[in-house]
Amino acid sequence: MCGSTAAPCRLSEDIQLRYHRLLTKLSHTVNVSRMSVIETTALKAGESRTHRIFFGWYIVGAGMLIQAFGYGSRYSFSIFFPTLLDEFGWPRDMGASILSTHLLFYGLTAPFAGGVVDRLGSRKTMFSGMVLLTLGLILSHWGQKPWHFYMTFGVLAGIGLCLLGAVPLTVIVRNWFERQRGIALALVFFGTGAAYACYPAVAWLIDTLGWRRAYAVEGLIITAVFAPIIYFVLFNHPREKGLTRDGLLQGKNRAAIIDRERRRVVDKSWAAIEWTLPRAFKTYRFWLLCFITFSLWGVCNHIIVTHQIAFAIDVGFDRFYASTVLSLGGWMFCIGALTSMISDRIGREQAFTVGIAAVFSSIVFLLMIKDASRPWMLYYFSVFFGLGSGICSPLVASAVTDIFQGPRVGATVGFIWFCFAMGGALGPWFGGLLFELTGNYQAAFIIAGVLCGWAGVAFWLVAPGEVRLVPGKVRLEEEELKTD
Repeated sequence: MCGSTAAPCRLSEDIQLRYHRLLTKLSHTVNVSRMSVIETTALKAGESRTHRIFFGWYIVGAGMLIQAFGYGSRYSFSIFFPTLLDEFGWPRDMGASILSTHLLFYGLTAPFAGGVVDRLGSRKTMFSGMVLLTLGLILSHWGQKPWHFYMTFGVLAGIGLCLLGAVPLTVIVRNWFERQRGIALALVFFGTGAAYACYPAVAWLIDTLGWRRAYAVEGLIITAVFAPIIYFVLFNHPREKGLTRDGLLQGKNRAAIIDRERRRVVDKSWAAIEWTLPRAFKTYRFWLLCFITFSLWGVCNHIIVTHQIAFAIDVGFDRFYASTVLSLGGWMFCIGALTSMISDRIGREQAFTVGIAAVFSSIVFLLMIKDASRPWMLYYFSVFFGLGSGICSPLVASAVTDIFQGPRVGATVGFIWFCFAMGGALGPWFGGLLFELTGNYQAAFIIAGVLCGWAGVAFWLVAPGEVRLVPGKVRLEEEELKTD
C-alpha cells in the first residue's frame, strides 16, 4: 500500500501505536481518579451520616415546645380563674369546674389517643388536636355563661390537647428511643415547666388586653408554633426516616448494645409479653400506675395548680406578684425534669422518692401560710413543689414504658393517662367545693398532701426495677464483673 515510501509508513504506524498507548494510559488515570473521587465522596457522606445528630432529638425538642405551649394554655387557667370569678360572680366550685370539664374530656380521649397515633400516625393526629385546641381557646373569647366555657375550653380544648400532648408524645418517644428513653422523656417533660412559667406573661396579657383578647392571642400562638413543627418534625417511627431506634442498631457496637438491653431485663416472662390493654387490665402494676396518675398528677396537682393563685390573693398577695413568685415553680419543674435523668443511674424508685419528698414538704409550707407577712414561705412552696413535680412526672412515664412494651401498647398508655385526667377533673372542682364548705383551702391542701404520700408508696409497689434495670445499674454490674 505504501509502495516506495515504506520507511515513512512504518514511522507513521509507530507514531499511531504510541498515540493509542498514551490514550489508554490517560483513560486509565482518569478512571482511577474518578473512582477515587467517588469513593472519597462516599466516605465523607458516610462520615457525615455517622456524626449527624440523631433525628429523634429533634422530635424531643418539638415535644418540649408542645408541652410548653400546649399545657401552658391549660394551666394559664389559674390566672384567668380569679378574673372570671370577679367578672361573673360565680362560686369557686362552679368556676373551677371549667378546668374540671377540660380534664374530663382530655381523659375520655386519652384511651383512644395512643391507638389513634398507632393507626393514623402522629402528624394527622396532632394536626387534629391543634385545630381543636385553637378553636377552643379562640371561641372562649365570646364566653358569657358557664356552659359556653364548658364547650370551648372544656370539650374542644380538652380533646385537642389530648391529641397533641403527653399521650402521643410518650408513644412517639417510645418508638424512637430505647437506650436513652429516660433522658428523652425527661427533656420532653422539661417543656411542661415552661407551661407553668408562663404565668407572668398571661397575667400581663390579661391586664393589657383583657381576658377575652388574651384567650384569642393564646389560640393564635398555638397555631403559629405547632403547625410547622408537627408537619416538618414529628414522625411517628424512625423507619419513616429510614432510621432505627437510637442505640440499638448503630455500627460495630450493635452486638454489645443489644446484649446490654437484654441484660436490663429482670423479669423475663413479663418482658416477653406483647402488652395490650386487656392483658394490662389483669395486672396489679397497671392499676397501681393508674392510682399514681389519678392521685398525684390528677387530684393533688390540680387542687393546688388551680387554686394556688386564688389562695395567694386571699391571704393578701397582689395577683401579679403571686403570679410571678408561683411561676418560679415552672422553672424549677424544668430543673426537676432534668434532675430526673439521674434515675437512669440510681433507679426509678429512688429518684421518685426524692421528688415526692420535695412535693410533700412544699404542701406543708403552703398550709403554714396565713398572711402575706412571710413571703419566703410562698417562695419555698413554689420552688420545691415545682422541683418535686418535675422529678416525678417523667419518672411515671419512664416506669410505664419500662413495664409495658409492645407494638400495641398505645391504648395501655392512654388508659393510664385517662386515670390522670379523671383525677384532674375531680381536683379543681373538689378543691373549690371544699373552699365553699369551709371558707378556706386547708382541707383541700391536706387531702393533696395525703394523696402525694400514698402515690410515693404505690410507686415502690409498682417496682419498675423488678421488670427492667436502669442502664446505669447494668453498667455497674459490668464493672463489677470486670474487677472480679
